[in-house]
Amino acid sequence: MFFKSTANTKLEEVRKFIPISLATTFSNISPFIQSAEVNYILPLLGQPLYGLVQKFYDSPTPLPTGITLESSSKYNILIEHIQRSLINLTYWASFDFMNILMNDSGFHRQESDHEKSLFKYQEDSLKAGFKNNGFDALDTMLGYIESNIADFTLFKESANYTERKTSFIPNTADFNKIFNINNSRLVFLKISRYISQVEDFEIQSCLGATLFEKVKSELAKDQPDAQVIRLIPYIQKPLAHLAIARAGFHLGINVTDKGLFFESQNATQQNSHVTTPLSDQQYFALARSSENVGLAYMDRLTGFLSANALDYPEYMLPGGSPLIRTNTGKTTFWV
Repeated sequence: MFFKSTANTKLEEVRKFIPISLATTFSNISPFIQSAEVNYILPLLGQPLYGLVQKFYDSPTPLPTGITLESSSKYNILIEHIQRSLINLTYWASFDFMNILMNDSGFHRQESDHEKSLFKYQEDSLKAGFKNNGFDALDTMLGYIESNIADFTLFKESANYTERKTSFIPNTADFNKIFNINNSRLVFLKISRYISQVEDFEIQSCLGATLFEKVKSELAKDQPDAQVIRLIPYIQKPLAHLAIARAGFHLGINVTDKGLFFESQNATQQNSHVTTPLSDQQYFALARSSENVGLAYMDRLTGFLSANALDYPEYMLPGGSPLIRTNTGKTTFWV
């Protein structure tokens, strides 16, 4: 675990990231930290890198095999990134459990003459803060690892690395450059499934199976082919907008064992900031606008490939009769 009791007699490590009261005991929060670590940190790092970083954190001297004196400072920085994300995600995921008292007589809300429970809007705001800070810190952690991959080579053995490496839009920052999602990792994670759908259907159809597979295989390499790198920006722009068009109606929907629910926020007397879902008309307008922009960028992708066909011999130039075409986005149509 990336927080230990010997370093937290007065919650020294925890208080670097959250101004928690000294009345809190580390033993009470450590089970929740461990749970969050298994759920969020381990899957991203992969077992090999996770195990090495854990070994270094537990006993930095002598240096574990695989960590040099030169790279040890980067492992210390990585541990801080992990801790920042971990403690925020711990308090988000376990907020309700930490906020109650459990004993032989049942479950109780903790309250005294000097301390009152939070209002509901304060609880919601606090939980959202923990959640956003935690997931955003995960992005920072992953970005740091990838920018120093020579020192964290074991990360290459994780499934997460392979997926990110071969994705046309591998991270939040790249998506946000094309479509503003406020650099939110949470939003990017929800959109990722639609990015995959657009890759599998629209992008693969446009590139053709042969070129599509070549681009994917090149992205998996440490040094992809220069022509593939040149092609990626032309793929990313239609991909991002078409993913938004697909995702529109689904982002607020939660699937539970009790059915499908749409998540939104309602106004309260204490909360002046109100968030409400878009109307059906607004959803359709956003989806239509994003689809039109995506299709326009798709035309640019096709035009780029046609104009540079010699550089991409796997790409099959469209041919046949000019009367055989898609009517999407055209002012006239052929039948």
